[in-house]
Amino acid sequence: MNLRQLEVFHAIMQTGSVTGAARDLNVTQPAVSNVLKHTEQQLGFKLFERIGGRLSPTPEATALLPDVGEIFGRIGTLRRYVHDLRDGRTGRIVVATSPTLVNAFLPRAIARFRRDNPAVRIMIQSLPTPLAVERVARREVDLGLVYAPVADGAVEAEDLVVTEIACVVPRRHPMARKRRVALQDLQGEPLISLGSATRIGLLIDEDCRRAGVQALEIGIEASSSLAACLMASEGAGIALVDRATSLTGTFGDLAFLPLDPPIRVTVQLIYPRDRPRSRAATQLAVQLHASASDPGR
Repeated sequence: MNLRQLEVFHAIMQTGSVTGAARDLNVTQPAVSNVLKHTEQQLGFKLFERIGGRLSPTPEATALLPDVGEIFGRIGTLRRYVHDLRDGRTGRIVVATSPTLVNAFLPRAIARFRRDNPAVRIMIQSLPTPLAVERVARREVDLGLVYAPVADGAVEAEDLVVTEIACVVPRRHPMARKRRVALQDLQGEPLISLGSATRIGLLIDEDCRRAGVQALEIGIEASSSLAACLMASEGAGIALVDRATSLTGTFGDLAFLPLDPPIRVTVQLIYPRDRPRSRAATQLAVQLHASASDPGR
């Protein structure tokens, strides 16, 4: 019995008539009768007898019903799974991102995404930006959240938000009274930031050169902006970090001061080039854009 024959048999067993089966299957009554006749000819035995004007299943048909019912139960499960895939409600997303951006933009976006897609499994890989880009380029992850610029032909990039470097000090620090902090004001101060090989470290060095200021000496190199802020909170020094770190809401004792001139940094979403994006990944990207455009919401 092929799937169409099983479908007709199951529909007749469920409705008790050829007419009901035709209605459920959205076909004509003769079409159902023809499939049933051909099925019985193939099997070599009757599936239904007409008794008192009604179709009655034979013992053979009754014996087949449990297995056929199990098949259609699995088809129903598959249909629901396909619908969930179509709507992005199931599956898996793997995201590669820098440690700083994990804390700044992902939590709110993922919380919103999970409310609508509770069955989707999300895996976060917190990595240095070059390694995150490499994972995306090698198609090992679905999307990346990284600092620009990304110069890899194997990925596609779209801007998410432009943020800037902030000078972070405890609110009791004398510098906290300033509205803006000039790069010259940081000369000789104990500084905490990311290493010079990172995107943020490179931006700070470049802007110092542009401003004709001697390169700032970073006394403590942190693994992330979050770690730098934690050390600044303990009085270990002045942190130079991505201002988006303040979105974590965990640093009420710190002042995030803009630099003069500002040092801006672009955050991008990146995807493997020439690979279709899953609906779930697309929906997560929408939530990331929403969170980045209105971080206080």
